[in-house]
Amino acid sequence: MYLTKAKRSNGKHQISISKAIRDPETKKTKRVRVKYYGTFDLKTKEGKKALAIAKSELKEMNKLEKAAKGFNSFKDFITTTRETGLSLNHKNIGYLPYLSIFKELKLSSFFNKLTKDSKLEYNFSDMMFYQVLGRLFSPSSKLDVVSRKDDFLYDFNFVNNDNIYSSLDVFSGFNKHKSKEITEKIILVKKMEALLDTGDSETKKILEDNIENTSSEIEFLIRDYDKNFENNENKLFKHLNKHIEKIIPNRNISLAFYDCTTYYFESFNEDGFRERGMSKDNKRNETQVVMGLLIDSNGIPISYRLFKGNKHELHTMEDVIDDVLENYAIKEIIIVADRGLNSKANLEMIRSKGLNYIVGSKSSSVPKKIKAKKFDSSWNITSKTDAKYKSGYITDTRTVIQNGEAYEELIIKKYSDLYKEREMFKQTKMLERARKNMRNFTINSTTKSKSKYYKASKNPKEKINVEIDEEKIKKEQESFGYFYIVTNKVNMNPANIMVAYNSLYKIEESFRILKTNLKARPVYHFKERRIRAHFLICYLALLIQRVLEYKLAEKEVELSTHEIINGLEGLILDEIDYKVDKLYILSDKLFESKINKEVFKIDKNVILSNEISKLKKRM
Repeated sequence: MYLTKAKRSNGKHQISISKAIRDPETKKTKRVRVKYYGTFDLKTKEGKKALAIAKSELKEMNKLEKAAKGFNSFKDFITTTRETGLSLNHKNIGYLPYLSIFKELKLSSFFNKLTKDSKLEYNFSDMMFYQVLGRLFSPSSKLDVVSRKDDFLYDFNFVNNDNIYSSLDVFSGFNKHKSKEITEKIILVKKMEALLDTGDSETKKILEDNIENTSSEIEFLIRDYDKNFENNENKLFKHLNKHIEKIIPNRNISLAFYDCTTYYFESFNEDGFRERGMSKDNKRNETQVVMGLLIDSNGIPISYRLFKGNKHELHTMEDVIDDVLENYAIKEIIIVADRGLNSKANLEMIRSKGLNYIVGSKSSSVPKKIKAKKFDSSWNITSKTDAKYKSGYITDTRTVIQNGEAYEELIIKKYSDLYKEREMFKQTKMLERARKNMRNFTINSTTKSKSKYYKASKNPKEKINVEIDEEKIKKEQESFGYFYIVTNKVNMNPANIMVAYNSLYKIEESFRILKTNLKARPVYHFKERRIRAHFLICYLALLIQRVLEYKLAEKEVELSTHEIINGLEGLILDEIDYKVDKLYILSDKLFESKINKEVFKIDKNVILSNEISKLKKRM
């Protein structure tokens, strides 16, 4: 390789490094430009600087070329020269589809606008994207997320142990200066409390008044931060839904699916937000919060709300619905929910807002007339004639009275052989455990709940001998295979109603993604504003993941959530840094991987540094 200084008609010189190679076909030697530096006046400071850089890099290139001679393969060369100073790093590029959606949702402009008056020492938009990646790829503690900042082919060097946490306060408007103000007020209250018993009654009264006033100021400041967070959160929801409609022009959020779940903390201390309640994670002692989530028919989130850990799920729905009504101009909304959220109060609340519902119902809540009917050929059959599992439905109507006004409801009773088989299997497993635990087993009144299939065979004062309740088993089996749906959309096609209700699996799947793939629980934060920020990041990660899944499905790419996340996390290039430039190697395994074939479509193993920027633009 050699340096070329081609003189132009204007007296300036084109500086480049070239190499002479022999064409294997023509056997002639031709010149190939290896690196171009630009056109300069060699008498100027810029020209001299460019020439000096070119000479320095030429020296390194010749050194590298000389070192590479005599090796049988590129792999041998890399392995050997790595020991003598060649840098080999591993860089993830799987983040690129997520970054593309992040930009498509215009989140950078939203976060920049949010922080325009803040004196942050880093780009808040980049920080939020990194926090989202921290949930999508090997989710763990914030400190562990910081340690992985060099794993990406992206500049995250601004991330450190301090700002990874302080960034969680931005949504509430909280910062170190305001933290100092609250801390000083708390210290002042403690000092005044220590003086209460040292003075006369008049001094004590003055101190008590000052303590009350200062405590009120502290509470006001904290409530103000919570209000700021909620306002910014609502702005974000509106922003997201506005831009999702641009990605999915035919998006329909009038059919909304609602459910809620619980997230536990590695803590047993209640504080008014983290409270003990009915846990869906079977955590009896840990504190928790409750999340209510609303999604559309594509499984893409619309909105969510966090509630105190002791709030019953039946009482969460109205707040989320009110958010949607307040923030979006929707003519009609149909709330779809499972039977756990079906209560008289909830249905009355939905009707009072002029909305519609499709909800599951317990058999005890439907009229006896339809409840007594058993599946036969007179039903509306939904299975094929030769199907292994038969299914069908019947309908009925009833009138409900609310505030003196009559409303019609449609009741659908659905039967499925497959559903019955699943319930029989579930019952069999429960009976196996019950019989196993009953051997030489006596039970008192406080432990009788160990199995619902136990009944007392004798009833002495201190101990109860138990046996399996065969009558209860038979009675339970009579209801197997049946389930009920109730709706006030009486003119809607029953088949469409059942399709809508069956789509509830999408919200259950969303909770599973949050808890399993994104590891939203257990939660290690203890300050309410940071707890809320943690869930907001999890929500953003879920939303971006769901949008990516939608876009892939539109291209007929069939990949599960697990396959997408694992595939993107594992899409790592070997970065070879030979001082003057970088080279990237994609292993044969990753080259042939489904995620590359379906998503990235990289067509070669060796990628030049200038091709990386083209790859980023293409994503």
